[in-house]
Amino acid sequence: MKRACAITILACSLMVSCSSVPPTAEAEPLTVQYTAASVPWLAELYTCAGAKVVNAEQRGPDFIDLQTVDMALRIGQPEHLTTPAYQIGSEEILVIVNPQNAINGLTAEEVRGLFRGQILNWQEVGGSSDPVQVWVFAAGEDVQQIFEKSALDGSPVTSTARLATDMEEMSQAIAADVNAVGILTRHWKTVNQAEVFTVASVPVLALTGEQPQGAVEGMLACLQKER
Repeated sequence: MKRACAITILACSLMVSCSSVPPTAEAEPLTVQYTAASVPWLAELYTCAGAKVVNAEQRGPDFIDLQTVDMALRIGQPEHLTTPAYQIGSEEILVIVNPQNAINGLTAEEVRGLFRGQILNWQEVGGSSDPVQVWVFAAGEDVQQIFEKSALDGSPVTSTARLATDMEEMSQAIAADVNAVGILTRHWKTVNQAEVFTVASVPVLALTGEQPQGAVEGMLACLQKER
């Protein structure tokens, strides 16, 4: 019996005795917060979780609380990162228009002009004579933070821009209006939008409040393996 116990310990490298893990500890769920832009990685997260229960909640990047959850998903690195972060993928930030828009490409300068409100008519960039309708996300969203830093040099967007509450609303808004221009991530783009400029390629990150151990460590290893 003692010999069998020793073999078990050697093989698992995780137990300190022959006593089994209490069922209540094994059944404890993992808690995860995620931003709207990181939703496409939830499928991989659930796959890596296997039979383990995951309680997931969508939050804005500024409202993620790593003290109360096991893990958080977001795109791009926070400005002041003080906790462990692990890259589990990559994402592209795109400027998009309606597929019926005659514009098939924009320069970095034209993108700045459109989103700052300096270019008000599509004719100024080689399109129709119709007015431009800009769509953006809330200032606190990770995708918006990346866009403003990378494409606008940190300057604010035009006051006439309309606000999309999430990726789905942005997607639908651009698909419904031939004169609209907005921002979307590569994973959210469909045939109902046309990309006219690539703003940046950024990491998709899993953040933890402390050095991961146990189930969280295993989850992270699986997510990185799926890249």
